[in-house]
Amino acid sequence: MAVLLTFHKQGVCMSTSVETLLSGMGLSGLEAEVYVAVLSNPDCTGYRISQLIGKPAPNVYKALNSLVVKEAVLPDDGDSSRTYSALSVTELAGMEKARISALAEKIDKELSAVKKSDPQEGLYTFSSIPQVFARAESMLQNCRESIVLDGDTDVVKKLSLSLEKASARGVKILIHGRTPMTVKGCLYIPSVTEGFQGEMLVMVADAREYLICFMSSGMKHLHKAVWSGNFVAPCMHRSYLGKALFYKTAMLMSESDMSLEKLRMEVAELWKEWGYHSSDRGALAEVLENGCR
Repeated sequence: MAVLLTFHKQGVCMSTSVETLLSGMGLSGLEAEVYVAVLSNPDCTGYRISQLIGKPAPNVYKALNSLVVKEAVLPDDGDSSRTYSALSVTELAGMEKARISALAEKIDKELSAVKKSDPQEGLYTFSSIPQVFARAESMLQNCRESIVLDGDTDVVKKLSLSLEKASARGVKILIHGRTPMTVKGCLYIPSVTEGFQGEMLVMVADAREYLICFMSSGMKHLHKAVWSGNFVAPCMHRSYLGKALFYKTAMLMSESDMSLEKLRMEVAELWKEWGYHSSDRGALAEVLENGCR
């Protein structure tokens, strides 16, 4: 049963779940209580805050000093009695994001001399959805030639900005989506649902590493997600190109004014851009470009 901590004078309540969430932002239990009290009652003195939450004034002042150092609370020394106001949670999150981003950039710079090896041969399992999208973003940032992605609508939308950035630097991107949409610089081919009741993401980068993920609807729960750089990657790359050819052909055939010649030219163009390199590539390209003799 959740215990409610109540600031009776103002009618403000904080559940232990909120305290737990604030601990994730680096606040101790007392700091979280004091922070919420200041947020609810700006321009209060430390003594007033101690009255509101029913804690000894020395402990409250210690927590306030710590919150000032952590930049969660702002002191006002304009009057004889120091008062306090709190930054919003959104402001705190923005500061933390900027701090982590700067730290990551510094670490990346320090590690730039470390030689990066090729993707591992193992099959690695993710334990959370943030892990999955962090790896997906990394694959998009590091790919050099091509990305093939098969995903449900919300998944594609979540990755769309990174997909557009990858395309802008010259990466070829083929997307199989569930509903028609435009992702700038990417070839988008609508595909039918795969029958999975939830959100799916399959991504192959440079035909050398792949990510497969199944989540619940709304991307709230992770069912299963794996990543690897093993021999399956080029096989998946080819199979999705075959799927692209099939769906593109099916869509073209559904058009009332589609002639056989126009269909052949459209498919030939798709193969020219996306056909995989192999001994039979030339033969198929000749059939598509010149027709059967």
